[in-house]
Amino acid sequence: MSELIDTMTVTSPLVLEGSWGERKLGEHESTLELYYNKDNTGFIEWDIPSIDRFECIGLWFEFDKVGSRSLVEYDGVMSLNDHAIALLRKNNVFVSKDFE
Repeated sequence: MSELIDTMTVTSPLVLEGSWGERKLGEHESTLELYYNKDNTGFIEWDIPSIDRFECIGLWFEFDKVGSRSLVEYDGVMSLNDHAIALLRKNNVFVSKDFE
């Protein structure tokens, strides 16, 4: 079972990325929802209704001795956008500069 942790709605320019390169999509409103699973994983559901897109970003975490959560891997998108990183950090997840 997954637990909804936080939601963020933003309006920003979007870029579609792929192995073929990137394409600017213009500015759109989107909603990111952060979920934690009962193990060391979680995900962000990213909904962009104006262009009929939905992305699921898989997240893997490590925990230190005191239970602090650090992002160690993600999947589902070519790169984490600034808003996904901000949502994680807002919820006390350490996100290395390597993910920026």
